Amino acid sequence: MRFAKFAAAMLLFALAFAAPALAQSNKPIVSGTWYEDRATVVVVNNYKAVLTFAQTPANKLLDVTHVTCAIATKPTQILSEVSLFGGSTSGSADLGRPMTIRGNTTFEASSTYKFYSLVTDQILYKFGPGRYPSIAIYTETTGSYSIQGDCVIVGELKDN
Repeated sequence: MRFAKFAAAMLLFALAFAAPALAQSNKPIVSGTWYEDRATVVVVNNYKAVLTFAQTPANKLLDVTHVTCAIATKPTQILSEVSLFGGSTSGSADLGRPMTIRGNTTFEASSTYKFYSLVTDQILYKFGPGRYPSIAIYTETTGSYSIQGDCVIVGELKDN
């Protein structure tokens, strides 16, 4: 099981390194009131990584209820905080209201990476119509920085 997780994570990170670090190209999944979106990021030489999600529907409110993240850092880094926030433009935090994501966080370490898995269904964060959700990953280290993240948000769409 550990080897399968490790192999899947290494495949994800290899694909992330091969792709340019641009905004995500996938679209959110919307089915009735169901909403799901995914964002991926790779950051080197910075203590912070920001994952940007697609703009929420212009005619609906979004209640985010579940967040999952797979995060990898260098072995010398410590995952210090993961926060959900919204903006009026992609990646901005101009709306305030950051929410620290507190869920079950576990990690496994190798000689080259520390792998974190964060899962929570203990949140309720409301986004207004046409807003941009983002997740910030913060780390601390005495060495160099490298952050790789893949997060999924799930929630429910509601009328204004």
